[in-house]
Amino acid sequence: MNVGDMVELNVGGSQYSILLRTLLSDPMSCLAGYFGRLALKPPPCSDGQDLNHDRMSQDSSQDYSWIVKLSPTSFFIDRDGEMFRHIVNFLRNGKLCLPERFDEMQLLLQEARFYRLSSLEKALRDSPMNKELSVSALSIPKASSSAEQGHILISYRGTFNFGRGSHLDAKFRKLYRLLVCGKVSLCKEVFGDVLNESRDPDRSGNNQYTSRMYLKHNSLELAFDTLAEHGFTLLAACASGVNPACDPSSRRSTDSEEQRWNHYNEFVFFRPGVA
Repeated sequence: MNVGDMVELNVGGSQYSILLRTLLSDPMSCLAGYFGRLALKPPPCSDGQDLNHDRMSQDSSQDYSWIVKLSPTSFFIDRDGEMFRHIVNFLRNGKLCLPERFDEMQLLLQEARFYRLSSLEKALRDSPMNKELSVSALSIPKASSSAEQGHILISYRGTFNFGRGSHLDAKFRKLYRLLVCGKVSLCKEVFGDVLNESRDPDRSGNNQYTSRMYLKHNSLELAFDTLAEHGFTLLAACASGVNPACDPSSRRSTDSEEQRWNHYNEFVFFRPGVA
């Protein structure tokens, strides 16, 4: 084969069409070690040294059982197909280009080590994204050393908001209010200013328990995310069924249809204390 020829690769089920010279761009990699034997001449080295002898000596001890030759220009590689995309991009461009919020740095680093791509491995270690990932790994939501143990119960009554006019088939979740029950100090710590306390004016002290507070928003998922960020995990949940007993004569009424689908849900969250 010529270095300008195209090679078809099936990497873990993902298909790639790559020029042979791209696979040979890092002479010390095991990709160049295997596919370099298919080229008519060894790949050039950036510093002008002849690495063909060194690569051949490495090939003698290298296990290439992870590569299966399907045809003269088609091969199967038993590795991670999605990560190979970033391997190829690095071989093509010579620099690290990862998507925003890439969270598989360790997996890509493992692949770089396997393919003996030392330059890619160094780029991954020096990447600011890798440092951000390390920081985020250390800040996984857990109860802090001063976290207070306790339970918080989130509940709501809801239905489905049926469309009107040309949107009769549209059904959207409709929540009336997200109720918060638990120790006052704990609920304030978690929800802060989005906690509405106006329904419990006679309460005295933050060590009291209440079931009369609610959130100023109706986003159930946002409430769950807030609890998770403060170290809470879901302990239990329960729900009531809908009300099928609706007057058939009034079923054409949208309001009656919403009443028919009324339901009630409760979610119990718990955060352990730290000794």
